[in-house]
Amino acid sequence: MSLAERGGRGPRFAAIDAVRGAAIAAMVVYHFSWDLSAFGLIGVDVIADPGWKAFARTIAGTFVTLVGVSLVLATRNGLQLRPFLRRLALIVGAALLVSVGTWFQFPDAFVFFGILHLIAFASVAALPFLRLPSPVVLLAAIAIFVLPFVYTSEIFNHPLLWWVGFTPRPPSTVDYVPVFPWFALTLLGIVLGRLFLKFASAGAFAHWTPKGWLGCLAVLAGRWSLPIYLVHQPLLIGALNLAMLLFPGLSTSDAAIFGDQCVSTCQAGGNQPAVCEDYCGCVLSGLEGEGLLASAVRGQLDEAGTDRWRTFVEACRPDPSAFDPSG
Repeated sequence: MSLAERGGRGPRFAAIDAVRGAAIAAMVVYHFSWDLSAFGLIGVDVIADPGWKAFARTIAGTFVTLVGVSLVLATRNGLQLRPFLRRLALIVGAALLVSVGTWFQFPDAFVFFGILHLIAFASVAALPFLRLPSPVVLLAAIAIFVLPFVYTSEIFNHPLLWWVGFTPRPPSTVDYVPVFPWFALTLLGIVLGRLFLKFASAGAFAHWTPKGWLGCLAVLAGRWSLPIYLVHQPLLIGALNLAMLLFPGLSTSDAAIFGDQCVSTCQAGGNQPAVCEDYCGCVLSGLEGEGLLASAVRGQLDEAGTDRWRTFVEACRPDPSAFDPSG
């Protein structure tokens, strides 16, 4: 999922490929856990769990940062336009494939601007920064990262502007990586790539070659990260669907999943178990009555469904002054 660093652009660094390979392996682990949660095979809410969310953002951040690193490495002897455009076309095509595929699977939460969309954008938008001094690039990265945390506007709540990242209400989608703040990591990658070339390109890291099977596998995965990204989810989902057909007793009901997650979150906020049981039972009844339970459990509620959820939360809340359902 990055530009290649080889041919007339200088030698390819196996260690960089290994880092990318480790990131794609971590992404497979996260998506498999996400699928297990969505299928009701584990009781953990991977989408909402803070640890899993941090894990997912770290993985995405690694890929986005490597875009900047790879740009520096790939252009250190000048930009090779044809390989660049060929790789960009592959990424754009893959991003469109992901959008179409998720639209059929999750029409209310399809991926319209996910990790591949951001990588395609960043691969082009970062080119002018290759000519700027590193302090300027770093300052731009800081500004891009901070800005969406201090500024939002209803103007950007229009679907055509969601990709920018200034909307006050993030849209419902299974993968959302907007330009602000994520593009900041690509610019940081440019700075890191320059530091690597200046201080580490002659060191042990730059000349590392894999010895064992694990290192070789990581390098191979890094060099084929885009195909792996495209095929791993269909394969995982297909395997889980087959497992569900062969062993129908594996799945936990949506009601049980929601109840466990809701009560756990409620009690983590310092509320009494009996209060949490009543509250979660009330919300559960509302979601079931509206036919929204499955979407709620899988994190696929659209804007209207989310509004209904909030209505149930307010209606079921026993004591607004003492009760915190969100923890």
